[in-house]
Amino acid sequence: MHGIVHKTLEEYVVDRSDEDTWEAILEQADVEATLYLPVSFYDDAELEAILASLSEMAVQDRRQIERGFGRRLAPELLSTFGAHVADDWTLLELLAEIDEVVADVDAATAETSLPAVSGHRDGDEVVVTYRSERPYCAIAHGVLLGLTDAADATATVSKLECVDDGADACTFRVSRDDGE
Repeated sequence: MHGIVHKTLEEYVVDRSDEDTWEAILEQADVEATLYLPVSFYDDAELEAILASLSEMAVQDRRQIERGFGRRLAPELLSTFGAHVADDWTLLELLAEIDEVVADVDAATAETSLPAVSGHRDGDEVVVTYRSERPYCAIAHGVLLGLTDAADATATVSKLECVDDGADACTFRVSRDDGE
């Protein structure tokens, strides 16, 4: 997995607690402390172990944690991969083109595989479909919330279907509340 994910998870945890808590999570997860570099790649199993330990130690459920983390991750992804996003795109334009953005980023980062993400625009909303071998629909939900925040848009992100509930993919509706 891309290092920006691991690095942002560490920042997310430390900002909400402290370094000692992060170290305790790593210890419980049996993960060695690492200086995560955003341009490096790390084992998916590390992220999974950290998320599992975090959810065991936290008062929130895992989906809430992953949504919050995804929300924090979105601006980091935009900053890191902004060259693949047109400066003048609105939130809905970005989401309607998300499959092209992901394909461009995937081609540029051959060492990892990205989820399949697509968007279909219909007026003041986009339906986003997320498919991945990784079980992180709640992170995807959070990323959509974070993209909404980053665009300074007034929008509603609704989960329509989820693989956790037996669907083939996770689908979300992003509706602009203020038009474009």
